[in-house]
Amino acid sequence: MNRKMTIFGGFVLFFLCLLVLGSMYLENENEEMYNDSLMSNYEYGIIIESNRTLQNVTLYLPIPVFENESEVGLEIVNGDYYNKPSNWNLSLEDTEHGLMFKMETAEIKPVYHSLPVAVPEPEHGSENIEDEVEEEEQIVESNEYSEETPVLTSFDFGTNVKAEHMINTRFPVGNEPVLLPKHNLRESEEEPIVPRSEHLNPEYFDYESLVYAHYDTSHDADVQIFVELNSRNEWWIYGWQYNDYVDRISIRLSGPQEGWVKAEGKLTTGDGIYRE
Repeated sequence: MNRKMTIFGGFVLFFLCLLVLGSMYLENENEEMYNDSLMSNYEYGIIIESNRTLQNVTLYLPIPVFENESEVGLEIVNGDYYNKPSNWNLSLEDTEHGLMFKMETAEIKPVYHSLPVAVPEPEHGSENIEDEVEEEEQIVESNEYSEETPVLTSFDFGTNVKAEHMINTRFPVGNEPVLLPKHNLRESEEEPIVPRSEHLNPEYFDYESLVYAHYDTSHDADVQIFVELNSRNEWWIYGWQYNDYVDRISIRLSGPQEGWVKAEGKLTTGDGIYRE
């Protein structure tokens, strides 16, 4: 009986050792995958939408700033990135409200296009899929709204800057670049659009910001501007995981503009997965 108990105890001990060693191996492998794949980036984007032609345009928009410097701002002014506007003068400018992104151009024309059309599958032997689309079904563009061209296209561009450190996505204000100026930062009273998961606990804030806009246009012009900063850490452990903070402002303007205008700001922090 004692011998059987000894053998059984040995098997249990051996099994426990295997579990410990397996757990240690998996932990080391997970840590290696994490360290090899970890990336931290600041992604900054701007969207401008106007239903009328704007002339003599000057805009000052919030830019990610930390300690009165903007690495993202330098990249968007001097960098070579997709969709960079070639007919704009871009610069960083110290203003009475802090460092901001200045954009100047002689004219912004709206672009409307027709509704999307279904592209048929090419027939056997066809070398060009466009051969299968009737000429009248091609996308049509115009600078004015019409029944033929009802879809207004936005003007958008942006850039991505690699961070050389783990981004503090839980407490970015005072520790990371955020859109400035920021006034009356407060916890949001609105419920999130997407219900919170029990494993995620982001925090939501509202604030006021400022945009400078100067341009000539018709009195029925409707202009919308969106600026967004998404700062993210992401890594691969049998699937991509991430955490981030998202800072955005939006503003809607009517008619000609000449001066500073209040914009609505929203900041979401601590969204995603944290390993500690």
